[in-house]
Amino acid sequence: MLPNLKAQSKWSWLVAAYLFLAGLGAGAYVTGVVASYLGDGWIGISKIGVCLGFPCVLVGCMFLLADLGAPLNFWRAAMRPNTSWIARGTIIITIFMVLAFIHVAFWLWPFQGLAEAVGARQFIGILGVIFAFGTMIYTGILLAASRPIAFWSTSMLPLLFLVSALSTGIMAVILLASFAGTTHAGPIHSLARFDSLVIILEMFVLGFFLQGTHRVPEARASANLVLSGAVAPLFWWGVAVLGLIVPLLLDLLGARLEGGGAITVAFVASLCGILGGLFLRQVVLSGGIHAPLRAGRFEIALPNI
Repeated sequence: MLPNLKAQSKWSWLVAAYLFLAGLGAGAYVTGVVASYLGDGWIGISKIGVCLGFPCVLVGCMFLLADLGAPLNFWRAAMRPNTSWIARGTIIITIFMVLAFIHVAFWLWPFQGLAEAVGARQFIGILGVIFAFGTMIYTGILLAASRPIAFWSTSMLPLLFLVSALSTGIMAVILLASFAGTTHAGPIHSLARFDSLVIILEMFVLGFFLQGTHRVPEARASANLVLSGAVAPLFWWGVAVLGLIVPLLLDLLGARLEGGGAITVAFVASLCGILGGLFLRQVVLSGGIHAPLRAGRFEIALPNI
């Protein structure tokens, strides 16, 4: 066991909010585009999902710029995409935001040029979905590329953030659609049932992610910090219970209900799941422990930064 290992503190809750909102916005956009292929009864759901994409990612980027300390230098993030995942991610997210904005502006407001141009709208939607998936995966790759922190440096983290982003995106669409009462009752019911499957998948991916921390001592220290240390309350109550178990149970309950009761249950389940998605990012960030410097037989723990 390595002595005096401390979790990183440089990446704060602002970064967690960015990772969360970028994933949620991209997941909601994918939900909206897919819904556009499911028939006329899904048009309202499609519009909600598509409209969530751009503003959620934009607000998330604002949190990231606030964390940078020098927001005016944000343009430097896109430099050197051949060697930097930050640069690649910046390009991916920027393209997604442009496509999502065009999709909304020319389909819904103010131009509505794509209202009748179904083929052009579908083409933009397909491109948007590609870069939306890139955005969801990148939120995990950004951390996985941080080699000194073994807890993040795993292929399971991008997959975990991808599944979580899809789930929270679906929940965000359900949450907003619920305010329309029973207008979207059928699609909400179907989305909630599908999201229950995504939640189960997320549970498995989260389990595999934590199981993989046996590789090196600092990764095991991160797992101990998350499972039984200072981060444990947020993980068990915020992520496991509020973010996964409660939404899953409510979705299963809602599948047996109809009308307003089912919508209310879906609303509560979505609200809990969205909060859990935010807590998940904060847990992953808070659990990151730097690898110690090694020189021969000696190991020196890096100081807390």
